[in-house]
Amino acid sequence: MLQHARSLSAYRILPLLVLCFCLAGMGCSSQKAGLKSPELPARHWLDEAPGVPVENKDKLEAAVPNLYDPQKTFDFEDCVFLTIQQSPLLVNSAVEIEIKRVALTDAVWKYLPEPRMTFRVSNNLTRYNTGADDKPGDYGQTKLDIGFYAAFPNPLATYFEHQVQKAMVNMAISTHRKAIGEAIHQIAASYLKLQAQRDILKAQQSLLPISKELVAYWRQVEAVEGTQGVALNLATQHLREMELTVEQTTMQEVIERTQLKILAGVDPQQRLTIDSTKAHAILGGFDGRKLKWEERWPTTEDELLLRAQVKLGDYNIMVAWAEYVPDMTIQLNKYPPAGQYQPTGGKEDYFLHFNFDFPLLDWGHRYRGVQTARMVKAQAFHELSRKRTDYSNQWLQAEQRVALSETRLKLARTRLDTAELQYKEAQISFNQGTLELPEVSNRQEAMVQARIAHIEAELEHRLARLDWMYLANILQERFLGLPAKEVI
Repeated sequence: MLQHARSLSAYRILPLLVLCFCLAGMGCSSQKAGLKSPELPARHWLDEAPGVPVENKDKLEAAVPNLYDPQKTFDFEDCVFLTIQQSPLLVNSAVEIEIKRVALTDAVWKYLPEPRMTFRVSNNLTRYNTGADDKPGDYGQTKLDIGFYAAFPNPLATYFEHQVQKAMVNMAISTHRKAIGEAIHQIAASYLKLQAQRDILKAQQSLLPISKELVAYWRQVEAVEGTQGVALNLATQHLREMELTVEQTTMQEVIERTQLKILAGVDPQQRLTIDSTKAHAILGGFDGRKLKWEERWPTTEDELLLRAQVKLGDYNIMVAWAEYVPDMTIQLNKYPPAGQYQPTGGKEDYFLHFNFDFPLLDWGHRYRGVQTARMVKAQAFHELSRKRTDYSNQWLQAEQRVALSETRLKLARTRLDTAELQYKEAQISFNQGTLELPEVSNRQEAMVQARIAHIEAELEHRLARLDWMYLANILQERFLGLPAKEVI
């Protein structure tokens, strides 16, 4: 009797040991899940991994190896290549492409059913039939049952979810291209500003000699007359003002260069030699008036992304309809269906089960899902129409800004011509002895200020053209080519 009790205790402890073993395995899995996840391998943006198609790939590949030459001077294109190569602003969109591609691979594998194995350990909690004559020979013993089953994927939902993931990959690529385009736009604007500031600094520095000469003039005049007037003080103060203005422009140029370094992913303390002497060539003779917004709208990434949203709406509608397909599973186990007799002393049979599971009444859940998907598609369609109208309005505003900047540039040019004539007249009068040096200095300063105003008006005009060029997708095409015509 004691031996029978020990045997019974062993049989009852065995399932508990198996359960503890499973819990321990789960504990180990949770510890592994807490480890640091592996990082994505570093990949070159020109490789196939990011999927950014470019038309001038050979030119970019030739430029990249020289980007880290310590003696290199970066022109506009070099800075663009450097930014695409290492800018932290483009990391998120580039990694998003990899994430969507992993999701696409996962969607492909969902076409196949997922086989699973069931492992069941069972034993009696009670032994009421121990004394029965017709009990099986293995009554009261621990039983181990192994079964297999696999759920068939919903074929309709799986197919359209696959199409959705293909569209999402292309949308991620377009989003990355759009981020690159914005970076190119910012770099081009920085180069134009640096060129203008360099010209402004040169003009301001040209005023320093005449200001110093004017201070010496008033010092000599007051020494001869033996007076101590305010003219010398004013001239000295004006010279200090000119020096501070030069210092301010220099600091503005440093700030612009620092912003360019940050955009390119370069440490602000690192030396980055920039050549902005040919920044005006960025515009490349661009004339937006020769283009039509209806023709340029299909070349933009926004149009591609919005078209993809509409197509995604179609796919999501089909995915919602796929909810009506019943769930199907196949099982292999020893569970006999009703009416299948198994003799008491016989051997258990294996059974193959095909299960079809579908609700008789879902209270409109699936229908509401289809209607919601339809409304989301309608939103995407109207957003495409709204964005197209907004693009035409932006095109008109860009044209108006260019026209306004042209008028301001002409006005600044006229004022500069007038100031130059007045300065020449003052020089002639000074040489003839009819005009004093302070008046000539004032005329020269007015001419330089008019030249600075002309440089600023020219910069405003170039930036307005650059914005129009970016809006027309001409600036991005130079490096990335045209976007894909079809999403799928």
